[in-house]
Amino acid sequence: MATLFLYSNTFSFFFITLVSLALLILRQPSRAASCTARPVIFNFGDSNSDTGGLVAGLGYPIGFPNGRLFFRRSTGRLSDGRLLIDFLCQSLNTSLLRPYLDSLGRTRFQNGANFAIAGSSTLPKNVPFSLNIQVKQFSHFKSRSLELASSSNSLKGMFISNNGFKNALYMIDIGQNDIARSFARGNSYSQTVKLIPQIITEIKSSIKRLYDEGGRRFWIHNTGPLGCLPQKLSMVKSKDLDQHGCLVSYNSAATLFNQGLDHMCEELRTELRDATIIYIDIYAIKYSFIANSNQYG
Repeated sequence: MATLFLYSNTFSFFFITLVSLALLILRQPSRAASCTARPVIFNFGDSNSDTGGLVAGLGYPIGFPNGRLFFRRSTGRLSDGRLLIDFLCQSLNTSLLRPYLDSLGRTRFQNGANFAIAGSSTLPKNVPFSLNIQVKQFSHFKSRSLELASSSNSLKGMFISNNGFKNALYMIDIGQNDIARSFARGNSYSQTVKLIPQIITEIKSSIKRLYDEGGRRFWIHNTGPLGCLPQKLSMVKSKDLDQHGCLVSYNSAATLFNQGLDHMCEELRTELRDATIIYIDIYAIKYSFIANSNQYG
């Protein structure tokens, strides 16, 4: 393993590390789990992990050049290729995660479901498709799946069982839009960071609800350097930039949010002692891309 730390490609190092963590979480021993059971993943979030939910849920058109590099067509991802969730699924030798709202394509959600919708946030909590609504969708999905799995239907083996839900990996990547929208509404930096405790509270509440539903393995992403996004740079008239051309206020707010999220994960590890909670520092990975862009061509 020592050679892994000496590897020069930072992206490869971080990605291998992320996949290794996922494998460790999913393959932890469980009394009821079979060693041959397929990996099951449930994902909650925004455009960073939306694999087609916005298109399926609202019919929102997402056309070319999205999808041009890998799929050769638009798949509803706001990306020219695959998302991190796609690479993770492929590394686990499971099919790509389908959107929960996608009713076409013979979807049976045997390896989990993706509840992420582009543009989603934590607040307000009762507006589609907030994190709260996504967790409610999951609760319905689980209830219906277990109903079908326990039926006499000849296809009952095609649905996720109670053990499948218990041993699944629950991924959450959200909060970016809460911060970005506050700035977009003209709120000051101080007004924006005052929202952070509310955002963290919603995420913590959602994790606890998933825990109450039987989830025990959680993978929590922090948010990336918002101030480096070209979209945000183009929207701001008065620019206070750092040495890499990123908006200081946006990145400072993101950093404070990430610190709060990390602290929340530490608290939950104490409160939910039989759960595994992994905090992923996406901010550091993405900012490295920008600060060391020449190394990546």
